[in-house]
Amino acid sequence: MADLLSNWSSTLEAVPPSHCIPVHERPSDPVEIVDNIPVIDLGKANGEERSVVVKELLKAFEEYGFFQIINHGVPVDLMDEAMKVYKEFFSLPAAEKAEYAKDAANDTNRGAATLYSSSAKHYDSEEHRYWRDVLEHSCNLDGKDKKTWPSNPPRYREVIGAYGDELRRVSKVILGLLAEGLGLEAGFFDTELGQRMLVNHYPACPDPSLTLGVGGHCDPNLITIIQQEVYGLQILKDDKWIGVQPIRNAFVVNSGLPITVVSNGKLTSVAHRVVTNTTHSRTSIGTFICPHDIVEPAKALVGPENPPQFKSFNWGIDFMPHYLSKKSVYHASLEPFKIDA
Repeated sequence: MADLLSNWSSTLEAVPPSHCIPVHERPSDPVEIVDNIPVIDLGKANGEERSVVVKELLKAFEEYGFFQIINHGVPVDLMDEAMKVYKEFFSLPAAEKAEYAKDAANDTNRGAATLYSSSAKHYDSEEHRYWRDVLEHSCNLDGKDKKTWPSNPPRYREVIGAYGDELRRVSKVILGLLAEGLGLEAGFFDTELGQRMLVNHYPACPDPSLTLGVGGHCDPNLITIIQQEVYGLQILKDDKWIGVQPIRNAFVVNSGLPITVVSNGKLTSVAHRVVTNTTHSRTSIGTFICPHDIVEPAKALVGPENPPQFKSFNWGIDFMPHYLSKKSVYHASLEPFKIDA
């Protein structure tokens, strides 16, 4: 495999050809950083204003597919420590990170910690590479997968274990509010959902106009919860890219393609990408909440006047191989699973 970007990017004065993306994909147009991305106060969800929060959250899913949450209950010191641990990991000597640097596309142990550059589907190919390194591993409820997590920094497993537990709790709150907003039965999403940590490290880049941290895509999971400190995230709104300004101690939440299926097309997954900058590296902590098994339109949302728009499919067996095989993972990723009108 090619060397990790974090091992050698600091010595570059120019973006190498391997990381210069096609002209049509480059971030050429000026992008406005907006402050009107919905902000949901989860602290109000357990009080008299719960119905208001439900409406706000559903509207955010409908109109943006992205929002930020505040008063979520995750301790700030834990958020800071998790970010510190990940930054320390990506700063480790190359030899120490090599244990986890595997061919993600061919790795059969999906639960194990895997470190790769660019993206899993472009891994070690002749295609262009994005300006990022990725550490990915499962975060199971029983904690048995911790033995496959990095052991350095020494506190990694303790900190990320606690962090994963908190983010699982937050995900249940968000999905519970979403189910309520869609008119689904209480506990609709309370099945054994999967959880994965996907942490991106984007080193400072000599020329951000030639590359991207990651190209435009929709996520393959139910929801993603992102912790970020440095600007770089952009979303596609009304066919125009807009920048998401980070809010201190907030999380960004976005819906994935399975939510479109579950909602029978009422909600969409919005394309997003990450741009780089010349002065700061950027580390983002992504928590992916994944379907356990079968994905299909919720029965409460289909009927004679609202027939199902999608077929039932197995997320891991049917959908993920298709998703990873696509060079572009916008809404077209759901095309094979749509029911013809």
